[in-house]
Amino acid sequence: MEPIDITHAIPPQLMGNSTNDCESIILPSTDEARLLFEKAMNRLLSVNNWRDFSGTATASFQLMSNKGQPVDRMASPGDYIRINVPGPGNAEGDGFDWVMVEDIREQIYVPDNSFSVIMRVRPAARPGQPRQRVSHFFKRYATSSFMVELKGREVKAGVYGRNEVPNTGARLLWDKIRNFFTAIGAMLGYSHFQWKKLVNGILKAPLNTQKKPE
Repeated sequence: MEPIDITHAIPPQLMGNSTNDCESIILPSTDEARLLFEKAMNRLLSVNNWRDFSGTATASFQLMSNKGQPVDRMASPGDYIRINVPGPGNAEGDGFDWVMVEDIREQIYVPDNSFSVIMRVRPAARPGQPRQRVSHFFKRYATSSFMVELKGREVKAGVYGRNEVPNTGARLLWDKIRNFFTAIGAMLGYSHFQWKKLVNGILKAPLNTQKKPE
């Protein structure tokens, strides 16, 4: 992971919907803040555990290799995330929505002495899909940037959605309809519910949280 400037951390908002869901905790000391930041960073990259951190009534997530095989490790650029959203599935994505991990970087911002790690994902085709059609309810323009930040005694977690446009260009009529209504539901509040639960879990999950067996 390489340092970048904060101004390049999150893509600019150019079209569609945007979301910002954040939570922060102020610790008694900088040492405790650093310890929580390390744990939060590990939780952020432990995609397979996200539902454990978020709780019930949320989507489930499975980290996948670029060949479409399930993997049990921390996320890396080039990986995929298979998402099982509550409700009807995406036929093009074999019943799931898919994003690709575009980038994972460290971010140092000298003016306020902050340090953060950010993972950016983008809607993608299901790995191995011959026509490479996006298998997600948002178009390829959309990004979600997941970040944990350390600044003095404060630890912050956030998810920043940008350029969210319903993917109504799907091949199948059912997917067009499903993607439209799922995207509208996300923009009207479900994504806030999902990501608020996740950022709270990343900061406040019990230290012994483990991935439940499949």
